[in-house]
Amino acid sequence: MNITTEFEKRWQSLDDNIKTWWDGDFSRANEKEIRNDPKGTLLYLPHPYSTAGGSESAFPEMYGWDTYFINLALLEHGRFDLVRNHIVNHLFMIEKHGMVLNGNRDYYLTRSQTPLLAEGIWRYHQKHPDKDLLCMAFPLLKKEYNNYWLAEHHQTPTGLATNRDLGDPNWRPELAAEAEITDFTPCFDGDVRQCNPVATNCALIQYANNIAKIAGELGWPEQAQEWQKEAQKRTELVQKYCWDEEQGFFFDYHFIRQERLPYWSVLGFWPMWVNIATPAQAEKMMQNLEKFNQPHGLTSTAEQYASPHPEYEWVQFNYPAGWPPMHVMPVEGLITYGYEKQAKEVCHKLLNLMLDLYDKTGKLWEKYNVVKGDLDLPKERYASEPMHGFISASVVILGRLLLK
Repeated sequence: MNITTEFEKRWQSLDDNIKTWWDGDFSRANEKEIRNDPKGTLLYLPHPYSTAGGSESAFPEMYGWDTYFINLALLEHGRFDLVRNHIVNHLFMIEKHGMVLNGNRDYYLTRSQTPLLAEGIWRYHQKHPDKDLLCMAFPLLKKEYNNYWLAEHHQTPTGLATNRDLGDPNWRPELAAEAEITDFTPCFDGDVRQCNPVATNCALIQYANNIAKIAGELGWPEQAQEWQKEAQKRTELVQKYCWDEEQGFFFDYHFIRQERLPYWSVLGFWPMWVNIATPAQAEKMMQNLEKFNQPHGLTSTAEQYASPHPEYEWVQFNYPAGWPPMHVMPVEGLITYGYEKQAKEVCHKLLNLMLDLYDKTGKLWEKYNVVKGDLDLPKERYASEPMHGFISASVVILGRLLLK
């Protein structure tokens, strides 16, 4: 890998531009905006927030999943005020709705997204100590974990969680449930409600560990120990049901058929991100990195799988698409286990592609063809959208993992 001075200059120039985008990417959902909302579906939030698409037109709401990555980038740019506002907005959602919503629209009241709030709060506190916020967050995080993620509709016979939606008015139940974890994907055989996803359960392990850290920081060692045990219990179940020793990788588990699913997903690297893979498992997983590692980044799946959804010939989370935010967890996991060289190579390839296409189009894009190095992807519900939000955040995060 040859990281040239020219590459560093190009990345730094884009990073500097992104710093100037944040304030323009923010929106509000107060009484005035709700009254004037053309859709009539906007839900109130107390503070301004960065929308998923930013000042691009795509996805003009505050999303749960996207905001985690946005917050990481804002922390790198020293915008602690904006990160705190985001966190308070999500805590407000838990207090009012019982969960961090998929987004602040009334048609998202039936589901959440992959639970990353606790990790985001802990990273904020590490960069900008704020015990008042920890005190505010602690009971609400416990509420979301216990009352939503451990609620009956998420429970399965294995003891691991599944993903479910509670009545989306627009989508079939299995599609709405899938939207709680990724965009549409072949990886769950068409119905995630019958599966224990690796990513969801790894996120819940991280969630419990972060509640434990917050309890420890606030001087409550007994509660910290209780939440550490909760994280360890789920860790043992992920190891039992999702690890395939012969293939050397973590796979989603189909609890109805009582078997691991055969689909190779980049989300299978999340156990390295949450540091629950053993060193021997990590070594085997690294031998499988090349299944995803293409000339311009990591593909969402190791090969192109057929769509399990009859009305969609193509699913978004599939080969050859690479989503920039989906690189963050694998790259951080590789670094945690000492595979820094491979992690940096992945960052370098994706950022090179993003910079090249930014120079050509003046835009950052939601997803890329990381095999061919362009934007040519089969269209499913919509084509790849120009975006700021968690896409520009990925430039900030991955660039620092590579260069700093």
